[in-house]
Amino acid sequence: MPTPRLVLCSLLLGAPLLSYAQSAEPAPYKFYGGLAAYSSEYNDFSHFPGYFKLPIQATLGYQLRPRLAVQASVAYSSRSGSYSYSTYYDASGQSYYPTSGRFTTRYTSLSVLARYTLTRKPEHHVQFDALGGFTLEHYGGHDAGTKTDSLQNTTVTTPYEYNYTASTILATAGISVRYRFSQRLELVYDLAANYDLNSSRLYAYNGFTSSAALGLRYRFGH
Repeated sequence: MPTPRLVLCSLLLGAPLLSYAQSAEPAPYKFYGGLAAYSSEYNDFSHFPGYFKLPIQATLGYQLRPRLAVQASVAYSSRSGSYSYSTYYDASGQSYYPTSGRFTTRYTSLSVLARYTLTRKPEHHVQFDALGGFTLEHYGGHDAGTKTDSLQNTTVTTPYEYNYTASTILATAGISVRYRFSQRLELVYDLAANYDLNSSRLYAYNGFTSSAALGLRYRFGH
């Protein structure tokens, strides 16, 4: 007949195996997708008089293990507008050229992240995750207009048009908070720090920047 000490030792040795067996149970829904409002220093939320830009992020993820998932997200936004200004050659204001045109700029943020759940009890409504991976920030634009030169009593109108693009790769790490409404539907808030890996930077930002996303996530697929 087992002694109490042997029973206690067996329970202590078997507890980690029991915990592993419980955590190894498959998640009820392997896939998830979501939509969120997104903002970063590169692809930011902007609100000025007569101008509004809100990046929208779409996410598709796969649950590898009960506490480990991988996901890919794309955030997109654009802005466009017109401008008009004059540049003067001298203080008298007699020599100047007016410039007017229209621009369109598109911003895309692509991230591939691993998501590890820190909360040990999946039945809790509030869950905390650690995030880690990489983000590609890209923007491209188009600018076209005319410039009229009125120097020395002559007027010459010159059209101009050009395109521009820039990209950078970031290392991303952060924290996520999820509130579970049901087994399928969650409210998710992600907050991340990003470090620019480019040695020749195409943006004005140097070193660390931040990004955030707030939206809903829906689980599907057994």
